[in-house]
Amino acid sequence: MIPLSSRERLLATLQHREPDHVPLRFNCFGFKPPAHLTWSNDIERVQSWLSIGVDDWLEVSLPMEFHPDVKVHQWEEATPGRRWPLMVKEYETPVGPLRQEVYRTDDWATSDWPEHQSAREGIQLFDDYNVPRSRARRFLVEAEEDIEKLKYLLHPLPEEAIARFREEAATVARQARELGVLLVGYEPAGADVAAWLCGVEGMVLMAMDQPEAFQELLQVIHEWDKRNMEIMLDTPVELFLRRGYYEGTIFWSPRMYSDLFAPRIHEITDMVHQHGRLMGYTMSVGVAPLLDIFVDIGYDVLHLLDPIQHDGTRLDLGRVRTTFDRRIAIIGGLNEPITLEQGTPEQIRQEVFDAIRILGPGGGLVLSPAEAIMAGTPWKSIEILIEAWKQVRNCPITGC
Repeated sequence: MIPLSSRERLLATLQHREPDHVPLRFNCFGFKPPAHLTWSNDIERVQSWLSIGVDDWLEVSLPMEFHPDVKVHQWEEATPGRRWPLMVKEYETPVGPLRQEVYRTDDWATSDWPEHQSAREGIQLFDDYNVPRSRARRFLVEAEEDIEKLKYLLHPLPEEAIARFREEAATVARQARELGVLLVGYEPAGADVAAWLCGVEGMVLMAMDQPEAFQELLQVIHEWDKRNMEIMLDTPVELFLRRGYYEGTIFWSPRMYSDLFAPRIHEITDMVHQHGRLMGYTMSVGVAPLLDIFVDIGYDVLHLLDPIQHDGTRLDLGRVRTTFDRRIAIIGGLNEPITLEQGTPEQIRQEVFDAIRILGPGGGLVLSPAEAIMAGTPWKSIEILIEAWKQVRNCPITGC
């Protein structure tokens, strides 16, 4: 087969057409590359991976701007009896204030979490780090009356911001074409946004104890998500990835998932398909009871599927393949924290062989560690992974 560009290879794979070989991509989060692969920006990162035969893509995401009448104040307070200072951020809206209080723990600025380049940056609105560090203090949305205030933060982008984003997306699309890689759009939504705003415990308790308020919260997030998707669809993005980390069965029963999230995700997926684009959904663990629901929703791609689930059990990849039946492609199949960080060379190779043998034939698999390679991921483990992948990646898959 004639060698394909990275973009051609990924599109063929995600559309269940057999590529020249099974793609491999690394989602990097805090990862420090070795000297021969150093990069300082996304373009250099893509070039580095492509130089050793590994696939990559470029991505865009929308900016966020609050209602013009929102005023933001931020400060730090000493906390007597507590080891850490308290970061406070208050959003003054026309219908009342919203307030976040987060402890600045010793690990707030760390190589493991590159989004915090400096402790001075303080609290971000959407941040996994906020959730455990706000316990016993204050989340942004804690009561039903906070939802009306939230609308002023999840506010429609002004036309000038939309125009700037379209220019940026056009530039990144041109760069993607020149590099021969896919253009991907990222979109936070659903329970991920709810968890950042309410905390995981607060989110689940609101769903159980105040179901009408929780539905209202999800609908406010959903309307914001739809507006954002309409803007993103007016760009050359080819694959959209929606977050669903906090929507798995670690937090929700399948029935609650079907009631709370599936109809809204279905609506977004239909929007994407009406524009002839691919829709992806990111959920790494808690997926097994939801596989049939995913098929009904109509996703094209399940992003960052982890073969080792949250309870330490191995996912039945054969069942995943049978259930998806060439309707949903997979980006994932490898585990980072257990296999790549702690596993033996043989365990790493076996996980690569199993993923390609079970999920790879006929297309539909982009091999990728879930959820990302991190600051603590050993380069030696990545080298073993790449070596094993090269042994069995060629299509058609004949056995591993």
